[in-house]
Amino acid sequence: MNLLESFYTAIEGIWANKMRSGLTMLGIIIGITSVIAVTTLGEGGQKAINQEMDKFGKFTFNVYTNWESKEESSSDDLTVEDAEVLGKISPAIEYIVPYNSSTVEMKGPKKEERVNITATTPDYFAMQTTMKVAKGRFFNETDDKEQRAVIVLEDALGKKLFGQMNPLGQRVRWGNNSLVVIGTYTEEKFKFDMGAQSFGAYVPIRYQLSLLEEPYVQMFMGKAKDKESIQPAMQQTTQYLARKHQKQDHYMARSMQESVDQFNQLTGTLTMIFSVIAGISLVVGGVGVMNIMLVSVTERTREIGIRKALGARRQDILIQFLIESVIVCLIGGLIGVLFGLGIAALISHFANLPPLLSWNSVIIAFAFSSAIGIFFGLYPANKAAKLDPIEALRYE
Repeated sequence: MNLLESFYTAIEGIWANKMRSGLTMLGIIIGITSVIAVTTLGEGGQKAINQEMDKFGKFTFNVYTNWESKEESSSDDLTVEDAEVLGKISPAIEYIVPYNSSTVEMKGPKKEERVNITATTPDYFAMQTTMKVAKGRFFNETDDKEQRAVIVLEDALGKKLFGQMNPLGQRVRWGNNSLVVIGTYTEEKFKFDMGAQSFGAYVPIRYQLSLLEEPYVQMFMGKAKDKESIQPAMQQTTQYLARKHQKQDHYMARSMQESVDQFNQLTGTLTMIFSVIAGISLVVGGVGVMNIMLVSVTERTREIGIRKALGARRQDILIQFLIESVIVCLIGGLIGVLFGLGIAALISHFANLPPLLSWNSVIIAFAFSSAIGIFFGLYPANKAAKLDPIEALRYE
């Protein structure tokens, strides 16, 4: 009996017991569906986050004080002047800006809104690739150095505070402070921000510092010239600050790429753990395949005896039942792959993830299905091949 005949015989055996074969495949289907869905979503999530990070923070890094440092912290640990000097002396830095952020209540003629207000320098807008002027302009170097009470509002915030009025030249109140609106902007939002997104606004940092009893800068935001310059830029920044303020180990820098790498490592580990858990159902399915194949061998004992009496060799019987086992697993694997990709696509649609076909997981799924078919089908097939033809013919 050649392989083609063994294949047809195996298909006939599966078709003759459709219900039993379908239930046998169920464990394989569930296992492969779980593995494909988990790995596809894991890789899709990584790809989506990496794309967002590239868009919002490519080559960027943050610098802040280390609160666990033995050195005593003070309000002048980070200054606007430090950022200006670093931007001039470091060949690895394209931009570096001071950055303060707080949430305030802002009042316009139509409404009062809770606003995330950011104080920085004009270079901040040059760093951003997701912000665009909607009306008016961003504040400039003169506005900052002269501590002008000007503000740039998110376009949606301007509509909330002023309704149909043109916000340019109008005033908004922030506590006891009155600021002139010089521009509005639109900004592409980070897709995976799980927190409630409040409206945004920007003011010159020197103006914001002038309002504080004890002026201080929370952190620096920097952008390196290219990927290779990120580490030198961070090192030069921390070294300059430590030398300038005579505080060793008091400053820390962290790049967006480090955050991305940590995220990828975490999601990779979680994907592997969930895949292993899902893979357990494949083993259970494999045991089911072995059980059904043993039943099939018992039911077809007389058929095996007739085949051997007609000249079928031991290896012919072995291959016939082994092929049947592998086909059951491969059909279950194919259905599982389709279900897994369908579930992953459905979740990706609602979770706003990019659709991703993971060929690696598909290949692994089919390879694993074949391996299960061979491993768990080998014992029943070997048992069938070892049957004595005389005893098999006597079997009722």
